Amino acid sequence: MRRTGTSLILTAALAALAATALAPSPGRGQAGSLERFDGTWTLTSGRRALDDAIDRVADRMNVFIREIARGEMHRRLSAERRVRLVVHDEEHVSLGFDDWGPVRLRLDGPARSVRGPEGDGIRLSMHLARGRLIAHQDADQGDRTSVFAVSGDGEHLSMGVRIGADQLPADIRYRLRYRRTR
Repeated sequence: MRRTGTSLILTAALAALAATALAPSPGRGQAGSLERFDGTWTLTSGRRALDDAIDRVADRMNVFIREIARGEMHRRLSAERRVRLVVHDEEHVSLGFDDWGPVRLRLDGPARSVRGPEGDGIRLSMHLARGRLIAHQDADQGDRTSVFAVSGDGEHLSMGVRIGADQLPADIRYRLRYRRTR
């Protein structure tokens, strides 16, 4: 009986050592998943999701400002037609939307002060978590988080967006879908 218990412990210890030795290093695993994001992506769907998200938030506003706010949000927010992600190495990625950027960022680095797509000052940071690339923009009037995920076949990109501002009764949340063009 004792020999069986010792054998089980030894077998478990050897299996754990083998799994550790065979597992890719964190840097290599991260770089491999990061490389999947590299490319130019063109919008295929989601414009309606953005319109619906704006309408849901506007419907929660005071009846006297609701329609003015709805029009202003529809005027100011648009679905990015093109996303450009350039993976320089396992620590640096550039991000660009339509005619804005690209802006080179250090993954998990401090937020970088840059001019946003509308010319306003924003603080932009990016990190990789659980196979998703996350960009966070912080501006004086609000913030935006964009979460990028690549499909299993590597040909499609989804971008989940959350926009928050003190003036809004709730966050604007929507998802856009893209296909790889390069």
